[in-house]
Amino acid sequence: MKNLILGIILLFLFSCSSNPEKTIERKSEELLIEKPLINYKLNSLPKDINVIFFSNPKKQKPFPEEVKGFLKNYYSFSKRNNYFPKIKFINLNTVSSCSMILNQNAYNFLFFLKNSINNKPYDLCLNKFISRDTLIISDFDKQSIPNNYRSFLVNRDDDKYKLIRMMNSYSNNAMIIDNEFTQDKYEIGEFWKKEFNKEIAEYKTFYKGESSQSIFSNLLLLNQSLKRKRKLSRTISKDLDHKLRARQDIDALFLSVNTQEARNLKPALDYNYFEGMAVFLANDWEEDVEFLKIDKDLEDIISIDMPFMLPSELPEDLEPLKNRSRNFAIGYDAFQIVMLMKGTRNLNTTTYKGLTGKITFEKNNIERESTIFRIKNGIYEYLN
Repeated sequence: MKNLILGIILLFLFSCSSNPEKTIERKSEELLIEKPLINYKLNSLPKDINVIFFSNPKKQKPFPEEVKGFLKNYYSFSKRNNYFPKIKFINLNTVSSCSMILNQNAYNFLFFLKNSINNKPYDLCLNKFISRDTLIISDFDKQSIPNNYRSFLVNRDDDKYKLIRMMNSYSNNAMIIDNEFTQDKYEIGEFWKKEFNKEIAEYKTFYKGESSQSIFSNLLLLNQSLKRKRKLSRTISKDLDHKLRARQDIDALFLSVNTQEARNLKPALDYNYFEGMAVFLANDWEEDVEFLKIDKDLEDIISIDMPFMLPSELPEDLEPLKNRSRNFAIGYDAFQIVMLMKGTRNLNTTTYKGLTGKITFEKNNIERESTIFRIKNGIYEYLN
């Protein structure tokens, strides 16, 4: 009888023990993306909508990614809430005057994104929207948008500066590597100097096709260590079994490159710098390269990005999704933001965990917070 009871107890304990894989899954899969559960005031939502955008003529697609994101969320929202406004799509690269084509009573979504604009003056249209209900959706800085407009700004520089401020806790003597697209290493250095009165030890631009190994051989003075070894070998006429010594005064590396370039640079740094170094990645946003579920080449890196670009759990209406795009995320969130602004009673207490980040509403301002994270043993640790 005792053995039977003991067996039942053991069976119960084993059946209740957690599966190691599931435990890891929970640690790396916080709910970064989640729509608020609210009842919308459907009578307050726009009955007519203008979706205004700039198409890129180099891309033979009917809509840019931001409009696709808008439509994806609209289809999902309309089915759940029985909401079917009249929507007009306006490509500003194909029209000469905004005032002739806009529905005066419609709500305007104006997408003003760098990847889509083809050197077309936008002031012509912005000036037409002063008296109209408009949300400007942009990845330019605040100075590019007039103060009298409601705007949803998703700016890489805001994320970059936030990450630089975090680096201050780790570093007194950092080096910076940018790429041909960002070319912002000296701008970062100036910000570092102004904010924290610290100097950047080394600046480098990573060019396509360049050897990551040679970059760190130069930055970490491994070439000098090799020269000293060869000189000493010649002096004593004997080959030396000597490890190359990297310089020890650098305590952090700031990468302003894309994810794929970071996957080349980080392993080369680990190979050459045996003691370890804090590494920060501000993705360049030029290419939409997702972070992997297990990203071994970026192990121990600290980065910041939209939750949509991480291996995050997505809303049901987005599963399955082959490729992830930042502009898609911006369009998706823009639609949700307007639905919340128009259809919610207590907007100031509403939080939307969007594809682009955590979105809150304060004093008529739309605030967005990206996700800061570290990849540790294949697990995403969120540091916000």
